[in-house]
Amino acid sequence: MHNAFIPDRTQRLRPGRLAALLVAAPLLLSTAACDLGLPAGRAPHVEGNFLDMADQPKLKPQRSDIFGARATGLMEAPVGSVAIDETPYPFTQAQATEAGLALKNPLPQSPEVLAHGRFVYENVCITCHGPRGAGDGTLTLLFPRPPSLMTKRVRDWPDGEIFHRPMRGQGSMPSHARQLDARDIWSVVHYIRQMQSEEPVAPPAVAPAAAAGGLS
Repeated sequence: MHNAFIPDRTQRLRPGRLAALLVAAPLLLSTAACDLGLPAGRAPHVEGNFLDMADQPKLKPQRSDIFGARATGLMEAPVGSVAIDETPYPFTQAQATEAGLALKNPLPQSPEVLAHGRFVYENVCITCHGPRGAGDGTLTLLFPRPPSLMTKRVRDWPDGEIFHRPMRGQGSMPSHARQLDARDIWSVVHYIRQMQSEEPVAPPAVAPAAAAGGLS
């Protein structure tokens, strides 16, 4: 009868199993550290703890603790930067004549383009310019009435000058360059030309002073 406190040969670890246990022990400890969320040290990847991956400089909305204490989610683009596939519009608001001479409508007057122009017009322009370009949209009850698009003056404008007006704005109409791209506006130009071919020529716009009996 042998001592119960001394394992026999069947209870002793074989050398191969002992080596495997010694190799596996650090891995088990590192895994436990990750699962338990133990604080990372100076070399977390060596320790096997990857929970600090989120602790690094990055852009976050409304965050103001990096980049000179400016909220990164509200940072403006650097001066002179241009969005990919975007060409800056080269004409100022006062250069409508120059735009009319330089710009040509790149779109064909196809049924698809006219349909798109009508869609844009009826969703954006109609509120001020009215359903047939007469300047009788519903917003004219609150804001100044725009001139009719059916006058001889507007008919004589080249396509580029009509394109220029929504790009830069005119009078009480702001620029629509942020809401519409070039294809949208060129399509509207074609649709306006179609309406001009179907509607009679409107009389010239009357200045507010002349309409009230004053001098223009």
